[in-house]
Amino acid sequence: MAERMHHSADVPNFDTYPASPPVSDSNHLVGRGKSSLEQRAAELGAAAGKVVCMVRQVRATAESLSSLPGFERINNLAENARVRADYLRMVAAQRAQEWAKAAREKTAELGRQAQERAADLGRHARSGYFRARLRVNHTVREYPVHVALAAGAVGFLTGVALRIRRANRAY
Repeated sequence: MAERMHHSADVPNFDTYPASPPVSDSNHLVGRGKSSLEQRAAELGAAAGKVVCMVRQVRATAESLSSLPGFERINNLAENARVRADYLRMVAAQRAQEWAKAAREKTAELGRQAQERAADLGRHARSGYFRARLRVNHTVREYPVHVALAAGAVGFLTGVALRIRRANRAY
Protein backbone atom coordinates (compact mmCIF):
# COMPACT_ATOMS: atom_id res chain seq x y z
CA MET A 1 0.00 0.00 0.00
CA ALA A 2 1.30 3.45 -0.94
CA GLU A 3 2.18 5.93 1.77
CA ARG A 4 0.42 9.30 1.89
CA MET A 5 2.55 12.18 0.74
CA HIS A 6 1.58 14.59 3.51
CA HIS A 7 0.00 14.49 6.92
CA SER A 8 -2.43 17.14 8.07
CA ALA A 9 -4.70 17.75 11.04
CA ASP A 10 -7.74 18.09 8.81
CA VAL A 11 -7.18 14.69 7.16
CA PRO A 12 -8.67 12.03 9.48
CA ASN A 13 -6.82 8.95 10.53
CA PHE A 14 -9.30 6.13 10.05
CA ASP A 15 -7.46 3.87 12.43
CA THR A 16 -8.63 5.94 15.40
CA TYR A 17 -12.37 5.78 14.56
CA PRO A 18 -14.48 3.41 16.67
CA ALA A 19 -15.86 0.33 14.96
CA SER A 20 -19.46 1.05 15.96
CA PRO A 21 -21.21 4.30 16.78
CA PRO A 22 -21.44 5.18 20.47
CA VAL A 23 -24.70 4.62 22.25
CA SER A 24 -26.38 7.94 22.96
CA ASP A 25 -27.95 8.85 26.21
CA SER A 26 -31.21 9.84 24.49
CA ASN A 27 -31.98 6.17 23.83
CA HIS A 28 -31.85 5.55 27.54
CA LEU A 29 -34.17 8.51 28.27
CA VAL A 30 -37.00 7.23 26.07
CA GLY A 31 -38.11 4.79 28.64
CA ARG A 32 -37.87 7.25 31.58
CA GLY A 33 -39.50 10.40 30.12
CA LYS A 34 -39.51 12.73 27.18
CA SER A 35 -36.33 13.47 25.35
CA SER A 36 -35.35 17.03 24.44
CA LEU A 37 -36.43 16.39 20.86
CA GLU A 38 -39.88 15.26 21.99
CA GLN A 39 -40.19 18.26 24.30
CA ARG A 40 -39.24 20.60 21.44
CA ALA A 41 -41.80 18.93 19.16
CA ALA A 42 -44.50 19.34 21.82
CA GLU A 43 -43.67 23.05 22.18
CA LEU A 44 -43.80 23.55 18.41
CA GLY A 45 -47.16 21.73 18.23
CA ALA A 46 -48.58 23.94 20.97
CA ALA A 47 -47.37 27.08 19.18
CA ALA A 48 -48.90 25.89 15.90
CA GLY A 49 -52.19 25.25 17.69
CA LYS A 50 -52.18 28.77 19.13
CA VAL A 51 -51.52 30.24 15.66
CA VAL A 52 -54.44 28.26 14.16
CA CYS A 53 -56.70 29.46 17.00
CA MET A 54 -55.68 33.10 16.42
CA VAL A 55 -56.30 32.81 12.66
CA ARG A 56 -59.78 31.44 13.30
CA GLN A 57 -60.52 34.31 15.71
CA VAL A 58 -59.34 36.92 13.18
CA ARG A 59 -61.44 35.31 10.44
CA ALA A 60 -64.52 35.35 12.69
CA THR A 61 -63.90 39.00 13.61
CA ALA A 62 -63.47 39.97 9.94
CA GLU A 63 -66.71 38.18 9.01
CA SER A 64 -68.58 39.92 11.83
CA LEU A 65 -67.39 43.36 10.66
CA SER A 66 -69.91 43.36 7.84
CA SER A 67 -72.76 43.26 10.37
CA LEU A 68 -71.54 46.39 12.21
CA PRO A 69 -73.29 49.73 11.35
CA GLY A 70 -69.99 51.59 11.02
CA PHE A 71 -68.83 49.17 8.34
CA GLU A 72 -71.68 50.19 6.02
CA ARG A 73 -70.86 53.85 6.57
CA ILE A 74 -67.17 53.29 5.81
CA ASN A 75 -68.10 51.36 2.65
CA ASN A 76 -70.41 54.20 1.58
CA LEU A 77 -67.70 56.79 2.22
CA ALA A 78 -65.16 54.76 0.24
CA GLU A 79 -67.59 54.35 -2.67
CA ASN A 80 -68.40 58.09 -2.63
CA ALA A 81 -64.68 58.88 -2.61
CA ARG A 82 -64.15 56.59 -5.63
CA VAL A 83 -67.05 58.18 -7.52
CA ARG A 84 -65.78 61.69 -6.72
CA ALA A 85 -62.24 60.80 -7.79
CA ASP A 86 -63.55 59.39 -11.09
CA TYR A 87 -65.60 62.55 -11.64
CA LEU A 88 -62.63 64.81 -10.91
CA ARG A 89 -60.44 62.73 -13.23
CA MET A 90 -63.03 63.07 -16.00
CA VAL A 91 -63.36 66.85 -15.49
CA ALA A 92 -59.58 67.27 -15.48
CA ALA A 93 -59.31 65.27 -18.71
CA GLN A 94 -62.02 67.42 -20.36
CA ARG A 95 -60.32 70.64 -19.29
CA ALA A 96 -56.96 69.40 -20.51
CA GLN A 97 -58.54 68.60 -23.89
CA GLU A 98 -60.15 72.05 -24.02
CA TRP A 99 -56.85 73.75 -23.19
CA ALA A 100 -55.02 71.67 -25.78
CA LYS A 101 -57.63 72.58 -28.39
CA ALA A 102 -57.42 76.28 -27.47
CA ALA A 103 -53.61 76.13 -27.65
CA ARG A 104 -53.75 74.47 -31.09
CA GLU A 105 -56.20 77.12 -32.34
CA LYS A 106 -54.09 79.96 -30.94
CA THR A 107 -50.94 78.47 -32.46
CA ALA A 108 -52.66 78.13 -35.84
CA GLU A 109 -53.91 81.72 -35.62
CA LEU A 110 -50.45 83.05 -34.73
CA GLY A 111 -48.99 81.01 -37.59
CA ARG A 112 -51.48 82.54 -40.03
CA GLN A 113 -50.73 86.04 -38.72
CA ALA A 114 -46.98 85.48 -39.06
CA GLN A 115 -47.44 84.17 -42.59
CA GLU A 116 -49.57 87.20 -43.53
CA ARG A 117 -47.02 89.57 -41.98
CA ALA A 118 -44.16 87.86 -43.81
CA ALA A 119 -46.07 88.08 -47.11
CA ASP A 120 -46.81 91.75 -46.45
CA LEU A 121 -43.15 92.49 -45.68
CA GLY A 122 -42.14 90.61 -48.82
CA ARG A 123 -44.52 92.73 -50.94
CA HIS A 124 -43.14 95.94 -49.38
CA ALA A 125 -39.55 94.83 -50.00
CA ARG A 126 -40.29 93.94 -53.64
CA SER A 127 -42.07 97.26 -54.25
CA GLY A 128 -39.23 99.19 -52.56
CA TYR A 129 -36.67 97.35 -54.67
CA PHE A 130 -38.68 98.03 -57.82
CA ARG A 131 -38.94 101.78 -57.00
CA ALA A 132 -35.23 102.01 -56.22
CA ARG A 133 -34.39 100.29 -59.53
CA LEU A 134 -36.63 102.72 -61.42
CA ARG A 135 -35.00 105.71 -59.74
CA VAL A 136 -31.50 104.38 -60.49
CA ASN A 137 -32.43 103.81 -64.15
CA HIS A 138 -33.93 107.31 -64.35
CA THR A 139 -30.84 108.84 -62.74
CA VAL A 140 -28.49 106.94 -65.06
CA ARG A 141 -30.43 108.13 -68.12
CA GLU A 142 -30.68 111.75 -66.96
CA TYR A 143 -27.18 112.16 -65.46
CA PRO A 144 -24.78 109.67 -67.07
CA VAL A 145 -21.62 111.73 -66.48
CA HIS A 146 -22.45 112.34 -62.88
CA VAL A 147 -23.06 108.62 -62.31
CA ALA A 148 -19.75 107.70 -63.94
CA LEU A 149 -17.86 110.24 -61.81
CA ALA A 150 -19.64 109.03 -58.68
CA ALA A 151 -18.79 105.40 -59.48
CA GLY A 152 -15.15 106.36 -60.04
CA ALA A 153 -15.05 108.27 -56.75
CA VAL A 154 -16.59 105.31 -54.89
CA GLY A 155 -14.05 102.97 -56.48
CA PHE A 156 -11.16 105.31 -55.58
CA LEU A 157 -12.32 105.67 -51.97
CA THR A 158 -12.79 101.90 -51.66
CA GLY A 159 -9.24 101.34 -52.90
CA VAL A 160 -7.84 103.89 -50.42
CA ALA A 161 -9.77 102.26 -47.55
CA LEU A 162 -8.48 98.80 -48.46
CA ARG A 163 -4.92 100.08 -48.71
CA ILE A 164 -5.14 101.72 -45.29
CA ARG A 165 -6.62 98.60 -43.79
CA ARG A 166 -3.85 96.42 -45.22
CA ALA A 167 -1.23 98.80 -43.90
CA ASN A 168 -2.74 98.79 -40.41
CA ARG A 169 -2.97 95.00 -40.32
CA ALA A 170 0.67 94.62 -41.36
CA TYR A 171 1.86 96.19 -38.12
